[in-house]
Amino acid sequence: MLKILSAPQVRELDKYTIENEPIAPINLMERACHAFVNWFVQQVQMEKKIGIVCGTGNNGGDGLGIARLLLERGYNVKVWVVRGEMNETDSFKTNFKRLNEIVPIGEISKPTDRGLFHDRDVLVDAILGSGLSRQPEGIYAQVITCVNQTEAMRIAVDIPSGLFADAPSQGEIVHAHHTVSFQLPKLAFLFAENNKYVGDWYRADIGLSKEFMRSAPVQNFYIDIKGIKKIIKPRAKFSHKGTYGHALLIAGSFGKMGACILTARAALRAGLGLLTVHIPSCGYNAIQTAVPEATASIDAEATYFANTPEVLNYSTIGIGPGLGTDSATVNAFAKILKQFKRPMVIDADGLNILAQNKELLELIPVESILTPHPKEFERLVGAWKNEFDRWWC
Repeated sequence: MLKILSAPQVRELDKYTIENEPIAPINLMERACHAFVNWFVQQVQMEKKIGIVCGTGNNGGDGLGIARLLLERGYNVKVWVVRGEMNETDSFKTNFKRLNEIVPIGEISKPTDRGLFHDRDVLVDAILGSGLSRQPEGIYAQVITCVNQTEAMRIAVDIPSGLFADAPSQGEIVHAHHTVSFQLPKLAFLFAENNKYVGDWYRADIGLSKEFMRSAPVQNFYIDIKGIKKIIKPRAKFSHKGTYGHALLIAGSFGKMGACILTARAALRAGLGLLTVHIPSCGYNAIQTAVPEATASIDAEATYFANTPEVLNYSTIGIGPGLGTDSATVNAFAKILKQFKRPMVIDADGLNILAQNKELLELIPVESILTPHPKEFERLVGAWKNEFDRWWC
């Protein structure tokens, strides 16, 4: 499980690593450049013509270091530095001097024609980085427009220029096909509205302080396959189906038994021991045929859920898929919420019932899991302006 740090926390992480490893800032930048290049050479063929567009901050310093390392590997590389209002950092100055001794560096300081990068197959964006405090203006906005108008593959160093890591973004933003983020992902990467800017993102470990990351207070985490594997418990040699809990699934109605069947299969695949599925009588043949491993509990109502089964002996309850929102279903659902105090999973029409009957929200057991798609979430909490606004609901 990866912590998602804010942009200020990432700067503190860099600072802490520099002071406590210890390592000189330029050497930490060099480590980041190597990590990027190690990823790059696995993705981009040697015969491709590479363009690297740099600002004058540390993100630009990364771009200059990357250019030098790619030249050493035999790539055809052109480099441009965008000269706007941004001050030069010390690490930028060092990498500029190192690279300028090898190849000439182009400079952009005034409005440029859109064909500036036309002969490049790949463009590496190292203009602004994550230290952005306002949307790009002037020469920066113009260069980003030129970058986006090319047919080249676009790769962002750490974060696409113009994209805020922790807030909604607007204005000119690089539309990257790939983004290589140093050490950790940014929160903005995980929102659908930013996919057109971020493209496919990758994480390059640059050896930042694990001690700092362990202690950093955060609200957001990213779960990857490595993290999931750590929490999967191996099955004991003499365990059996009774060892792994007994779940009750309440799902399905006339014309919506497919949702019930898919959910039942998923529940069994997830590893529970026993599964009972409570369904209207119209779904009996379907569930017994499609999911014979599950025990069927039959509602007295033929076409929808209306009668609450005994629930207290179950380890957990999943409720909602294909359930419908008939008034009798609402009443039966409310009765379950009043009786069952262990964590539940509530999905689909279970969420729609909650949205239509907000008083039921207070009855949801602690640590229950709600799984809304965007429209179901909107019914629960109201409309939002952007993905960050929704995240903060």
